[in-house]
Amino acid sequence: ATIVEASQGLPVLAGCIDTSATRVLDHARRAADIGAGYAIVTAPFYAKTCTADIEAHFRWIAERSPLPVVAYDIPVAVHSKLDSDMLVRLALDGVIAAVKDSSGDQGAMRRLIRLNKAAGSPLRVFTGTEVVVDANLLMGVDGVVPGLGNVAPAGYVQLYDAARRGDWATAVTWQDRLEEFFDIVYADPDLVGPAQAIGGFKAAMTRRGVLSSWRTCAPQRPLSTEAVAKINELTDSYVTWEAGQL
Repeated sequence: ATIVEASQGLPVLAGCIDTSATRVLDHARRAADIGAGYAIVTAPFYAKTCTADIEAHFRWIAERSPLPVVAYDIPVAVHSKLDSDMLVRLALDGVIAAVKDSSGDQGAMRRLIRLNKAAGSPLRVFTGTEVVVDANLLMGVDGVVPGLGNVAPAGYVQLYDAARRGDWATAVTWQDRLEEFFDIVYADPDLVGPAQAIGGFKAAMTRRGVLSSWRTCAPQRPLSTEAVAKINELTDSYVTWEAGQL
């Protein structure tokens, strides 16, 4: 509800992610009640699934959801890669409105964009892979939803705007610097997954004054003091560079 209020009328995409279709639907209904505009849905997880099961999952939810569905392709978390043909088929049938691809599989991304264009572009395609946004925009994605954008929103706006006006040299310059800044997620080699990545984002956001604490939820171990110091150094360096570009 706080995010919906702060969005000042912009559509809010609510994560409605769970292990089964019925549980996802419960989340979508609650999201609709508080004013969200879209339900973000992954493949089901915990129980092993196949493409046919995943397609049935999306269709069942879309038939009952009060919100349009956005597919979220994040195999590192749910251990299933969304099939490109299936995504286009679901879009043609009005089951999903868009897909956010955080798989990092650039070959699959290119194929999805090609299939989508051949079908008349029924699907809006977004990338969530922070370090190849320039390449994805060149391929033809519609937009970008990068986790690092929480820390460096202006950088991604500059990258996106440069790509849209065809200034690829400037787009690459911003992407290269953002890729370097992305090292914040590797600052603590003793951690993995959310503790490392989200911890890095939160530490950088704390350094920028956006958050009051960089600690992650249990059972994720906190970053080491050495890692936080490294993240602070990387953040200060990026902020100084960004200020000189804007």
